[in-house]
Amino acid sequence: MGVKHGAGTLCASPLLWVRLRPRVMRGMKSELYAVVCGLSAALAAVASPAPAATSPTSQEWRVCTGEAPVTSDLVIKSCTAVIQSNRETKAKLAIAHYHRATAYRIEGHTDRAIQDYDRAIELDSKFAGAYNDRGTAYTQKAQPNRAIQNFDQAIRLDPKLASAFNNRGNAYALKGQPERAIQDYDQAIRLEPKYAFALNNRGNAYRNLGELDRAIRDFDQAIRYEPRYVLAFNNRGSAYSSKGDLDRAIQDYDQAIRLAPLDAAAFNNRGLVFARKNELSRAIQDYDQAIRLDPKLALAFNNRGNAHSSRGEPERAVQDYDQAIQLDPAYAFAFNNRGNAYRSLGNARRAIKDFDQAIRLAPSYALAFNNRGNTYTSLGELDRAIQDYDQAIRFAPNLAMAYSNRGNAFSNKGELDRAIEDYDHAIRLNPRDVLAYDNRGLAHTRKGDLDRAIQDFDKAIALRPADPSAWNARCFARALAGYLETALADCNEALRLRPQDTNTLDSRGFVYLKLGQADQAIADYDAALRLNPQKAHALYGRGLAKRRKADFSGAEADLMAANAISPRIGEQYRGYSIPP
Repeated sequence: MGVKHGAGTLCASPLLWVRLRPRVMRGMKSELYAVVCGLSAALAAVASPAPAATSPTSQEWRVCTGEAPVTSDLVIKSCTAVIQSNRETKAKLAIAHYHRATAYRIEGHTDRAIQDYDRAIELDSKFAGAYNDRGTAYTQKAQPNRAIQNFDQAIRLDPKLASAFNNRGNAYALKGQPERAIQDYDQAIRLEPKYAFALNNRGNAYRNLGELDRAIRDFDQAIRYEPRYVLAFNNRGSAYSSKGDLDRAIQDYDQAIRLAPLDAAAFNNRGLVFARKNELSRAIQDYDQAIRLDPKLALAFNNRGNAHSSRGEPERAVQDYDQAIQLDPAYAFAFNNRGNAYRSLGNARRAIKDFDQAIRLAPSYALAFNNRGNTYTSLGELDRAIQDYDQAIRFAPNLAMAYSNRGNAFSNKGELDRAIEDYDHAIRLNPRDVLAYDNRGLAHTRKGDLDRAIQDFDKAIALRPADPSAWNARCFARALAGYLETALADCNEALRLRPQDTNTLDSRGFVYLKLGQADQAIADYDAALRLNPQKAHALYGRGLAKRRKADFSGAEADLMAANAISPRIGEQYRGYSIPP
């Protein structure tokens, strides 16, 4: 899922790891969330106004200003004591409010932090660090415009404050302006060439732009300067995953886990890569660990649900999606995924309710429109399905599956030319879409354009030689075209790949019927009908074969049964030009 990285990363040496949970758009990417560095380092990162040389240094003051590693609670308590002492100058009070604000921010109390930053700025209007960190707090609140105003002021006051450029880059990234963010990261790195956090953040911006090699170079540099920088390993792993280099991605996630064995994000991300490698048991183990470490990580429940769904376990998937939604009721992707699971369970109406909710939460969610369209198609509500595919295509013009699925709906309506146009578009977008070739071939078969149909099935088989459906479809098209021996070979291969398949037995029976081999035809039709007694095509073909064997009563019974199931089956067979 999309994540805003590096908010408030002002430190160089992590001492205390605290998890920040910025509000993000769920589902765009299922990886990564921000981790910020240690409290003492964060407090020391921006220069505060120096206290008067004559001021005594109390224990509360040393703890408040982070002169030694301490917990945020103790910083807040000590800074509060300094503020309430009524003995300090305005300059020192500004510093105390600033440090207490930073402790509140790291603890996730963003509004209280902003109040203290406000007070620090009231006391010292030239306090660049307070503007900078107040901007970071607004970034954490997903208010990038207010954040940018603060970073602008910090930069005006201190044009060499590299962290302000870095943090303003984060705000622009939050606004969806990665190019503008990169300009700020560039400046931060010019000011501090070994600024690992800015290098990491620039890497994220390049990754979001699809410039994966440049992103990886930045993550490499960040890791070179900060060899224990967990988030940089995590993000480089994500970049390698996006490149399809899954083994190198796993290596980076392994290292992130070695450095931070309690980091749920690294386990979640490694699980995603194992899922892409179809190593679903290992993926589930990683999601389990992520959930043990962070029982409120909705993302991990969603991803584990996806793994269970891929393993053909929709009931367990629904349980995980339920938990993800309970943790995050605005999680559009979890609703979409649960809808798919309910559809797999045969509960189409329940699935549609989930797709409806996903779309309410994310009105431009193309995949949810596509999936709801698939559900309406399964219910035979083809016009409503087509409306949903239209929306999916409007929001995602390059979503090949939406064109392919709309083609299926048009094909089911008998609008074969429109179906073929959609399959053409799907194949242009994804030339390796086996189902699109299969379905376009079937549409050409129904139109009687058999040579083009056979070409499509050739392509499907070349892309996926172990696909029995393509072999069967080419068998039937070749039989219709009169290429009976090659048709028979295709059906035999389909049955080798998937024995006892009703459709292929029916197709081979049809080949034998056209070859005039009535006994073999009847044997295959018998086998097909044992598997599916309501298959009208096999009943009618067997009736014709029995007629050739002079079994007129048996032929009449089969032909009548076939017509009762499919009143137009006789018309279909007459189109095959089979001699009586």
